[in-house]
Amino acid sequence: MRNVNRLMAFVLSLAVILAGVTVVIEVIAERAGAGHALLDWPALYQWAQRTTWGAAPARITSGLLAVGGLALLLAQLAPRRPRRLAVRSDETYTDTAVSRRGLARAVHSAVTDVDGIAAARVKMRRRRIRVRARTPMSERAQIATVRDTATLAARQLVDALALERPPAVSVRVSPRER
Repeated sequence: MRNVNRLMAFVLSLAVILAGVTVVIEVIAERAGAGHALLDWPALYQWAQRTTWGAAPARITSGLLAVGGLALLLAQLAPRRPRRLAVRSDETYTDTAVSRRGLARAVHSAVTDVDGIAAARVKMRRRRIRVRARTPMSERAQIATVRDTATLAARQLVDALALERPPAVSVRVSPRER
């Protein structure tokens, strides 16, 4: 959702910049006595004077503006993913937290330290840590043992951090393709 917000803000800012530059160019051209430069604004002004609010172009423009405003409002009302995960503390005046990226790196380090894990990728979701690891082993029993060990290592790390809302941890181990 953050990318949608950024895209809408970028498009809106470009539109405002374009409108501002157009107004400045038109004012300079009018003051210089050259008439209109980019936009035939006298004809546009006359069209606007004879067009009523109930006409189709006015209704369509109003509808598009309302839909755009509603899209911006909904994008801002969507809950954002927290950047930091709060850590429990006995002190009332202490605010301690772990960044999502720091937690992902720590989990990655804990999982790759497990014997039998060759590589791992960690993805952080809102309430879940998803680990996908590769092992050079090919037997199912060995892979299951490595998965259990990696899951235990990741959960112990998350538990040791004493997060207020610890995320769930899921580890998937698959054999490395040769």
